[in-house]
Amino acid sequence: MSTGQVGIMAAIIIYLIGMVYVGFYFSKKGGGDSADEFYLGGRRLGPLVTAMSAEASDMSSWLLMGLPGVAI
Repeated sequence: MSTGQVGIMAAIIIYLIGMVYVGFYFSKKGGGDSADEFYLGGRRLGPLVTAMSAEASDMSSWLLMGLPGVAI
């Protein structure tokens, strides 16, 4: 493996370890025990976060399915 490939692999591994750490940290800090609490954010997110989430979901579906169809 070349030096560039080792650097890329190290970055990916560090990123994955960081994401697992963040997941464990916030799962312990959150205090919610139910799946409903997790999926709805304890109903404390507010309109701005909800609007951003809805728009991200909309753009995700367009970019995943719509854009390749337009490119043909």
